[in-house]
This record gives sequence, structure tokens and C-alpha cells, in this order.
Amino acid sequence: MNPLVFAFITYLSWGLGDVFNAITARTLGAERALLRVFIVSALLFLPLIPNHIHELSNATPLIMMAVIALGGLQLVGNIALNKSLRLINAPLALTIFSSYSALIVVLSVILFREPITIMQSFYISLIFMGIFLCTYVPIKEKQSNEYKRGVFLAIVGMACIGVFFTLVQPIIAIIGWFWPIYAFTVWIPILWWLHIKEKKESTRVSWKIALLPVLLTALLLRIGDFSFNVALDSGLTPIVAPIAGSYPTLSVLLSYVVFREKLTIRQTIGILLALVGIIALGFVGV
Repeated sequence: MNPLVFAFITYLSWGLGDVFNAITARTLGAERALLRVFIVSALLFLPLIPNHIHELSNATPLIMMAVIALGGLQLVGNIALNKSLRLINAPLALTIFSSYSALIVVLSVILFREPITIMQSFYISLIFMGIFLCTYVPIKEKQSNEYKRGVFLAIVGMACIGVFFTLVQPIIAIIGWFWPIYAFTVWIPILWWLHIKEKKESTRVSWKIALLPVLLTALLLRIGDFSFNVALDSGLTPIVAPIAGSYPTLSVLLSYVVFREKLTIRQTIGILLALVGIIALGFVGV
């Protein structure tokens, strides 16, 4: 199949998956939603293990420890995103979170001494300018603690996923993409404990209410992961990566349509600037 088809599948799957994840998080709670998505995701990826088990022969104990630690970063980043989605506007939370692409470039320059172009620097600045505009609240305007916490958690989620995708690059070069992504399963017991704790502290919600969003979230996000890596294996990274990486345009637009949450003019301008920066960075960064 044409790799461009897989790239567009990734775009649609990640964009739609983020919206269903927002619905799930708001219905069940951050940890309860993520636990169910993780379990379904683990089951969906289970049939792929036989095809990737041989890759573990290249893994040293240090690499395995790093993979598990990076799985923990995925856990923290996704919990932070889910909590943020419950506190602030979904388009705002998703825009901040999806800006991790800019952080990846910055960290790659710092850690791996990768070169950075003037255009990359410009679009990274555009992304951070957009985030500033859509999160900044003048002193004269009332800023609730809930809003502050939601913005902070979205930034934490963005930072965790940005660090994950930066540090996972040399590991993928050794053992492939599957195991670093599948490492989240190691943390399911911890997530289960957090789920029990959250369940005791919040109102009781039947899991059946969010069954369909949970299944769709896991299915769409994992299809996106699989399609993206299949597309990259084709060797057309300069074409595939920008298309797939533009998925925030879909998730932010759909979240606005689904939740109908009001945004200020400043927030709208900030979100648009950040999205333009994310898309442009994808095209100049490969």
C-alpha cells in the first residue's frame, strides 16, 4: 500500500483518537480512563509480539531499563493530559500538549547536537508564542486556580511526551519502534493503583457509559502508531512525517465542534499560531 495512505490514516487516527480520549477522560476521570485505554491498547498490540520478539536480542539491560523508564514518561504525560482536559477547554489543552514537536527539536539540538535551521527556529518561536498567547491571562483578568492547574498539567504532558520522543530515537535505532511504545504495559499495575485511589476520591461512574469512547480511543491511537511506523519504514519520511504530524489541526478543530467551549479572541489567535507553527515545523524539520 502507498505510504501516503498510511500517513493520512495516521493523521485521521491520531486526530480522532485525541477527541475520543477527551470524551473518555471527562466521563471517567484521568486515571480510570487511561487504565482502560492502556488495557485495550495492550490487547490490540498483543498479536504483533511474535513479529517483534527477535528485536529484544539486541537489547542490553541498560536499554531495557531505559525503555521501562520511557514507558513511565508516557504514563505521566498521558495522565497529565487527561487531567488537563477535565480542567480547561479541550482545544486549548490539546494545542499545548501537541506542541511537543517543538520541544523535540530543541532537546535534539541540546542533547544530540543536531543542527537547527533559521526556519526551524522561527516556527518553534511561533509555536511558543502561540502557547503564550492562548494561556496568558492579564493580571486585571480573573484567573482561577482550576485554569492555572489545567494549563500547568497540559505543559507537563507536553514536556513528558517531548522528552519521550527525543530520548527514544537512539533506542528505536537498536530495537525498533514496537517495544518502546509497548513499554507502557509495564506500568499498568501502577495505573491500576492510581485508578483505585481516584475511584475512592470521586463520584462513582459506570465504565459502561464510556465503553465506546474507550474502545475507539485505544483503537484509533494504536492504528495511528502502527500506520505511522509502517509509513516511515517506506523511507519517505520527508513526505510522511509532515502529513502525520499535522494531526493537531484535526483534533483541535473537532474538539471545538464537539465540546462547543468558548475561547477568547486571544486564545483563538494563540491556538492558530501554534497550529501553523506545528504544521510548518513538520515540513521544514525532516
